[in-house]
Parts: sequence; C-alpha cells; structure tokens
Amino acid sequence: MSFRPQDSPIAAQRKKVTLSRLAEMRRQNTPITVLTAYDYPTAQRCERGGVDICLVGDSLAQVCLGYEGTTSLTLDEMVHHCRAVARGCKSPHLVADMPFGTYHVSVRDAIRNAVRLIQYGNAESVKLEGGLDVVPVVKALTEAGLPVMGHIGLTPQRAAALSGYRVQGRDSNSAYRLVQSAKALQDAGAYAIVLEAIPHQLASYITRALSIPTIGIGAGQGCNGQVLVWDDAMGNWTGHKAKFVQRFANLGDVADEGVKAYVEAVRQRAFPAEEHTYEMHTGEWDKFLALVEESPAVQL
Repeated sequence: MSFRPQDSPIAAQRKKVTLSRLAEMRRQNTPITVLTAYDYPTAQRCERGGVDICLVGDSLAQVCLGYEGTTSLTLDEMVHHCRAVARGCKSPHLVADMPFGTYHVSVRDAIRNAVRLIQYGNAESVKLEGGLDVVPVVKALTEAGLPVMGHIGLTPQRAAALSGYRVQGRDSNSAYRLVQSAKALQDAGAYAIVLEAIPHQLASYITRALSIPTIGIGAGQGCNGQVLVWDDAMGNWTGHKAKFVQRFANLGDVADEGVKAYVEAVRQRAFPAEEHTYEMHTGEWDKFLALVEESPAVQL
C-alpha cells in the first residue's frame, strides 16, 4: 500500500480546543463546528479543515459497520474507532458517544464505561443521550472529573420508544420538558448540550436560557454551534437524507466512479501501466536466468 499519511502541519499551528475555549467561543458568539469522525483519515481531514470538535458518534453503527441502528453498537467497537480518530485528531476536542446500554444499568457502570472511553479510547469527554432521567449519571460523571456533553430532543438510541426518528418538542408540554432537561443537565455539570431535531424557536430559547454551548443538528441557526454526520455532509451516505442535512461534497459519487474506472482499467489491461511497475538492477535479469538454467528444480 502507499505510505502512511504525514501528520498535518496545521496541528502545530492551531491551538488545542479545550472546554474553556468552547466556553469562550460561546461568549464571543463564534459558531462552534462539529463533525463526526470514525477513523484516522477522516480525523486528519477534520484536523486540516479546522473543525472544533470531532465526535466519534454512535452513528458509526450504520455508516461504518452496517448495523440497522445505533443500539447494536458495542463499547469495544466504540473504543476501537475512538482510538483511531484520536491518532489523527490533535487540535479539535475529541468527544465519544457512550453506546446504548453503557450508562443505563447503574451509575457505577456508567463511570466505569466512561473511564474506559477516556483511558483506552483516548476520548477527552463523553456524550450521553437523555434528559431528566440521565441527570444523576451526568452529575456522577462530572463529579468524578469526567467531562460530559448532553444530548436532548431526538435521541437516536431511543428511536423505538419515540416511534421513529421524529421531530421533538413541537407541542408546548414537550417543549417545556426539553427546557427543563436542558437546565437540569447544565446544573448537573454538562459542558455543552446537543439539540437534535427540535423547532428552531425552541432551540434558540434554550440557547439563551443556558450558560453553556448548545450544538444544533436540525435545530436552526440559534444554537452556538452545529454538528453533522460526516457521511451526510460529505455525500458518502446513500441512505435516507434528513431534512436538516446539506451536502457539502459528493464523495460517494466520486468513489463510485473511481471503483468502476478501476475495474474497467484492470479488465482492459490498461492498469498497471509501465509507470506503475518496477525494474531489476541493470544486468540482474540475465544473471537470474543463468541461475535458473543451473537449477532445473526452479525452471518453468
């Protein structure tokens, strides 16, 4: 294969994005950029592109591992991918999703699993889905010195309980509960909260009501930052395209054409061409043939 990619020179020029830097960006009204990453090459592109936060999201279950939903993802798989991203993600803050079931059984289990993501996965913080129900877990994690990003609104790990991937907070009662959840998560020590698939007015209201950054996905421009799944934003994903997704590239189309071109070139014997092959040192081929002549056992 080709040589391993060189480390990005930008890493030496950019300051590390810390939690205090994220809080400062909120105060300065500087939008925070977040993209998911699941491997070393993607992390390097996030590094070079100036992304503020790399999220190793549990969406890797579908877009990388071919699972039907995020609930099939294991902690071992998350740790594996997180380690790969950490090798390429030097300046952005690195946050990892806690997979389904890793923080639901007990607070003790949640702490143990979060420690594993940080200690072995090299994540710098963890993200949990849920509102008031996960507040005790968030409080315990932050008191143990483990930074936590919250996630309310549409929570994909609970898609079955929500009757599918539906916009949340469209009526007054559910909107009020989301505000309660956001404030409770902040009080429990969360350093930021993802607001997914909620009305833009509500997202803006929650953002104004909090003193920590909000990261929107399908929540309008009123949030302090935005996050998209890499494969959605870059056009790798061929599945359902949510309303809030904008394609910023069409890598999937380019890759499809590349595969077809490769297959055609090989079958037409146009690849490899002469420039892709190696030569023996001058005179060595004749010496090789002479050796073969002397050794009948290796003759054709």
